[in-house]
Amino acid sequence: MLNIQLNEKEKTVIFSPDGALSEDDFKKAKEKIDPFIEKVGKLSGLIIYTDSFPNWDSFSALLRHLKFIKNHHEKVNSVAFVTNSIIGKISEHITAHFIKAEVKHFKFNQLEEAKKWIAKRSLIRHGLSLGVERVNSDYLLRFKAIGTLTHQDYETINPIIDSALQSVTYEKVNLLVDISEFDGWELHAAWDDMKLGLKYGKKFNKLAIYGENALVEYGIKITSWFMTGEVKEFKDINDAYKWLEEV
Repeated sequence: MLNIQLNEKEKTVIFSPDGALSEDDFKKAKEKIDPFIEKVGKLSGLIIYTDSFPNWDSFSALLRHLKFIKNHHEKVNSVAFVTNSIIGKISEHITAHFIKAEVKHFKFNQLEEAKKWIAKRSLIRHGLSLGVERVNSDYLLRFKAIGTLTHQDYETINPIIDSALQSVTYEKVNLLVDISEFDGWELHAAWDDMKLGLKYGKKFNKLAIYGENALVEYGIKITSWFMTGEVKEFKDINDAYKWLEEV
């Protein structure tokens, strides 16, 4: 049996397994959680709360469990395993490789600590900021990405970019992208980012990417698809500015 507690205010879900899990448990969980996510949006956290980790009563139950994870992991910011089972510790390392949510293990008596961890992570800011400045005889567009970008972030920034570029009379401008506080994209936001590159890429003469981030190399490859100008990465923002100011 899988007991489920929903907290609309905190946007969290607590799973409390009781005995071996069945295929029907995950079917009922989906029927209960999907409308909840539809109502509150992306969950701040999912807590797996059990003293000893349960088994599955059949192979089909295991398959249903894996399917449930596949269909919902992008809709959860954080996952806390609150258990004394060794599986909790293992899950913290293994699941982090195939789900986007941040995963952390807590002992069974640390439920409140797990809730505080989720609440703290939900306060982490994310978004996009944009600025336009005149550098010598050229225009520089400054673009900063913070946290994990969402579809809503792009919905907000697109009109601002349109307005900023309409005020620039030059055919091409230079672009500085600051990813020093960037964590990645939600799936829909990744598509939004690609559409943004297709729409504006040819307007940019030079693109400087600043920030030591594992996504830098990937980002350079992607942006090079859309740009006819130069793309270069920097670990020092002053070096990035100097390069962009070069004629």
